[in-house]
Amino acid sequence: MECPPPVRREDDKTDWAQAARKYLSVVSSGDEAAAVRATLEVKWLASHAPDPAVRLAVRALVGVLARSPPPRLQAAASQALCSVARVDGGKFAAEVVDEGFFLVARRLLPVSEEVPQRILLRCLSCVLSFHATSRVAFARGGGAEVILDLFPGCSVAMKRCLVEILSALALMREVRRLLLTVGKVEYLVEAISFGNLASRTRAAQAAGLLGASTIGRSSLVERGAPLALVGLMRDGDSSAKLVAANALGIVSSIGHHLPLIHQSDAIPLYAELLKEDHPLAKDIVEDVFSVLISIRDNAGVVLENLAGILRGEDDLAISAAVDVLLALAEYKSTIPFLKSSGVITVLVDLLQNRNHDVIEKVTGAVAQLSYEEYVREGLMEAGAIPVLLDLLHGHLGDLTESAAAEALINFSEDPSCQEYAPMLQRVPELSAFRNHLFHFRMSQGHLIQSARRRIEQHLNSQ
Repeated sequence: MECPPPVRREDDKTDWAQAARKYLSVVSSGDEAAAVRATLEVKWLASHAPDPAVRLAVRALVGVLARSPPPRLQAAASQALCSVARVDGGKFAAEVVDEGFFLVARRLLPVSEEVPQRILLRCLSCVLSFHATSRVAFARGGGAEVILDLFPGCSVAMKRCLVEILSALALMREVRRLLLTVGKVEYLVEAISFGNLASRTRAAQAAGLLGASTIGRSSLVERGAPLALVGLMRDGDSSAKLVAANALGIVSSIGHHLPLIHQSDAIPLYAELLKEDHPLAKDIVEDVFSVLISIRDNAGVVLENLAGILRGEDDLAISAAVDVLLALAEYKSTIPFLKSSGVITVLVDLLQNRNHDVIEKVTGAVAQLSYEEYVREGLMEAGAIPVLLDLLHGHLGDLTESAAAEALINFSEDPSCQEYAPMLQRVPELSAFRNHLFHFRMSQGHLIQSARRRIEQHLNSQ
């Protein structure tokens, strides 16, 4: 539905009123060839005419179509009307609608020959694109059913127009409900894979909305929506990837559909989303990965892909990956995979080889992860303790030094780290921080106990 508007140029030498009268006379003369030539002339003149003349042209062209003209004249009138609708970025699209174009289009489309039918569809697509609010009127007036009935057996060229129109209409709840009711969800799935990128993105958005219901989700999965969405994640621009990723998470990440994300090789594509400079990217990845790790076989693959991002050169992506990693580490099922996935080794490397912001972020992550005995073991094997000691004395800021101290204290309290314990006990900075950490832990414990008491009191009062 991408219709670049022509550039208008005023032409003071043309008598537009006389031109309009002449056109109406030719169209009414019964000479089809002359009417076609005159109509095509309107197409070229639309970008030059003043507003009153363009409005008159709209009325005349819709009137021509309303008389069910021969195929050549219908095609010419549709083509000219499309050009008029595109003038000045769709300035006259609303007037095309007001003149009754939708009623005419719904009547002509089912009975037209292929070429004029395709041109009329292109005109309809253009009008709906420039005048988005009219989509409701077209769909509720029976237009959605007309479009769906044209899909079976249509040509590739015609299908391109159909999917563009359907992707716009399917953003409406009534149309999505119609797709389910008449069993035509496969056309929406086709629209995700076929057509221009803007149309495919709209179709993916509509699929995400449809997938919010159990019956919609099942219908989309049965008709291959996950693979279509993965294709859009792979081929689309930043906006399309985000929309497709969000829709795929909705469609596939619940119940027995969950393995589809892994089976369709979407996990690496989700990890790559962390490189997108968009606030929603991290949220989408975190939500999907948090659901995925509920399946044991997925946890290792998810963490391996996060490790791949952490090994990269994109500091913003690394920061986002660390945030996602910490969110996943709250689930005990991920802990056993942190070493085998390479995540722990990469984190220790990042403590030494990145800029200040990344080091601060990773040090904080290591401090939180160091509360897990299994993770401490992996960090110690990767050589984290000497690196953390360097950071403690590195004058990199209070946050980094506090996080390094917190992690080192956790190591010093671990019986399996006895070889480092005497050295850590002699570090004066740790002694000073140990008291602070003790009081912090106590306060946190009191808060948790208080919250538990309030919950229990509430439950007992029910």
